Amino acid sequence: MERLIGWTKADAWGSTNAIPEFLGAAAGDDPVSEVWFGVHPDGPTLLTGGQTLAEHIGEDPKRALGGGLLYAFGPTLPYLAKIIAPAQTLSLQVHPTKEIAREGYLREEVLGIERTDTRRVYRDMNHKPEMIYALTEFSALVGFRVPRKARELLVGLEGELADRLRHRLKLSTVRGGLRSLATWLFDEDSPATPERVEEFVAACRSRLASGVSPSPRTDELVSVLGEKHPGDPGIIVAFLMNPVSLRPGEAVYIPPRQIHAYQSGLGIEVMASSDNVVRAGLTGKYVDSAQLVEITEFSALPPVRVAPEHPSATTDRFLAPAQEFELSVTTLAPGKHASRVDEVAVPGEGPRIIIATSGSVTLHVSEEQGGDSVELARGQAVFVSAAERRVWAYGTGSFVQVAAP
Repeated sequence: MERLIGWTKADAWGSTNAIPEFLGAAAGDDPVSEVWFGVHPDGPTLLTGGQTLAEHIGEDPKRALGGGLLYAFGPTLPYLAKIIAPAQTLSLQVHPTKEIAREGYLREEVLGIERTDTRRVYRDMNHKPEMIYALTEFSALVGFRVPRKARELLVGLEGELADRLRHRLKLSTVRGGLRSLATWLFDEDSPATPERVEEFVAACRSRLASGVSPSPRTDELVSVLGEKHPGDPGIIVAFLMNPVSLRPGEAVYIPPRQIHAYQSGLGIEVMASSDNVVRAGLTGKYVDSAQLVEITEFSALPPVRVAPEHPSATTDRFLAPAQEFELSVTTLAPGKHASRVDEVAVPGEGPRIIIATSGSVTLHVSEEQGGDSVELARGQAVFVSAAERRVWAYGTGSFVQVAAP
């Protein structure tokens, strides 16, 4: 087992205190948005000796990954795990399929856009299905509402943009109508001008204050976004999306091509190893709304909440329809597994990244596999190679394990 030092990001949307407190550090003035654990070149995870995790795996890929994973994905870790802490709504974004990512990556290579350029959309050729597991109350926008539900939210809103939305939603089919509506909103000649968006925001704010809103949560969202991103047509798109609230211990899966935006909370995010993000608003970063409209799946479907399986009395496993990753959570209750005498076997196999999420837990592998033992406090992480096979745990607390199915 190898202790890991995650790669930290400081996006403006991050929380100043959530991740530092989770890691047992003092909060600062600057936001901390994510901590990455994986081998993606945009965020290299380190071992305590200074070597990158990618270099460690490269020294003996078969031992680190196992024959099956090495055959399926080559000499690399197929997943990326993150601690993520949004304190405000992220950009409206979509992740591509493998085919879209490959085409986009090669196109931008031909155009001569450097991979690290801020205008670069496709930084690798991989798709990016992802799942978020909530450590605290976690809020997000995921996918589009059914047009009928969206029309209900327009009740009592006045203004030209609200009237046009009513008309378009009334005439729309579920799929074609939503795509047409998004194209209309982001078009250069769209009636969703900054002035009309501001009028729409003011109408939502007024309706919220009057106490007659059919959805106070939606009106509050629009009001907050109007302050942070005045005149942005992405506010109207957010109005049309499904709000999602996760309690601690719940998870939601986001497939490629589904529009989404995280809003607040602390969670563990796991995904295929990729950093491809197509943005279309609510951000100061580079946006490509035409590309987002082109690749987005516009079916109005409810978010995919993932129910856990229970491979053991102490572990819940969250399986998503993705071949690169699964996530499991092991909880060691006070007094039940406090010493090695009462240790439990941790379900799973193959290369794993384990992140402690509460308390203090000790992990160890068999003497035949080296007998390594490591104690983890909240926020600390280790990499377990495929060759180490079985892992046992004792202590009081919980930890997340990310692995390939």
